[in-house]
Amino acid sequence: MESILALALEYTLKYWLKSFSRDQFKLQGHTAQLSNLDINGDALHASMGLPPALNVATAKVGKLEIMLPYVSNVQIEPIIVQIDRLDVVLEENPDVDASRTTTSKQSSTSSTKGAGYGFADKIADGMTLQIQTANLLLETRGGAQRGGGATWASPMASITMRNLILYTTNENWQVVNLKEARDFSSDKKFIYVFKKLEWESLSVDLLPHPDMFADVQGGANHRDDDGAKRVFFGGERFLEGISGEANITVQRTELNSPLGLEVQLHITEAVCPALSEPGLRALLRFFTGLYLCLNRGDVDPKSQQRSAEAAGRSLVSIIVDHIFLCIKDAGLCHSTVFCCSLLSLSFLLFRYVIEVVVL
Repeated sequence: MESILALALEYTLKYWLKSFSRDQFKLQGHTAQLSNLDINGDALHASMGLPPALNVATAKVGKLEIMLPYVSNVQIEPIIVQIDRLDVVLEENPDVDASRTTTSKQSSTSSTKGAGYGFADKIADGMTLQIQTANLLLETRGGAQRGGGATWASPMASITMRNLILYTTNENWQVVNLKEARDFSSDKKFIYVFKKLEWESLSVDLLPHPDMFADVQGGANHRDDDGAKRVFFGGERFLEGISGEANITVQRTELNSPLGLEVQLHITEAVCPALSEPGLRALLRFFTGLYLCLNRGDVDPKSQQRSAEAAGRSLVSIIVDHIFLCIKDAGLCHSTVFCCSLLSLSFLLFRYVIEVVVL
């Protein structure tokens, strides 16, 4: 039984990691340790249900420790995977052709998981994942670069999450043994996996894209189209130390091919420490760039069809009970209502209460 469990873990690690070999994996009792690992970006892309417009450029793990339960309990108790640091870079595909390439890669990746739902897959679905620090860098291309449209760069978002835990539940988001959690799929034509994600702290920093420096080459007197004076943006913290949780439902076919993903995030309180005028402009530009990224290529009917199909398979809802927004510049008093209305457009998915403080 121990040898079967070791083979199941090797199968899972080969799917998730690049250039993984059996020599890297050695069980010492009930524990195995690995370090400096490169994650398969296509596997991560498929598992997270990311749109074709985004690409996993890099994904690295610092130290990974696997702790096994007693062999007799492996069907009902989760394997615990602890990661000290996870670094992921998401970037927008440079063009529609790249998006098609990513889509084909996802299809080939999915096919490797479509041979059936075996022992290794059940063990992998039941794992509990603990991450001390997760860093995500999101980079989009900003304004249009084709057809003579205006070109502008969007800020990058650096997202840091600490003390994450992802564990398996039943359909009611209750912790039960793994056998009971799998019972939900026993009389259905699909495989369902229910996960709960909790994190202690989430912070978001807006960073200037290297191309943004070209926007201010005209000097301090450079102005936007609306006549507003352009002020240099050197990066600011948008969100600070937010805790929250998410309910995640994964749907697969009977042959274990990805079919659907639903994520319901709940944040009780989001605090925006103190945005300056350049920071507020950067925030609005970031959301505009993200919107354009997710809708890029709509003029291509085939691309539009693929986007619609991807949207049909993945659903993300975000509920934020309260948003506390602080604006540094008192000169923005007269435009506070306008700024908040723009922010409201950015938070269409949120149920929110915004409290604005102008210093």
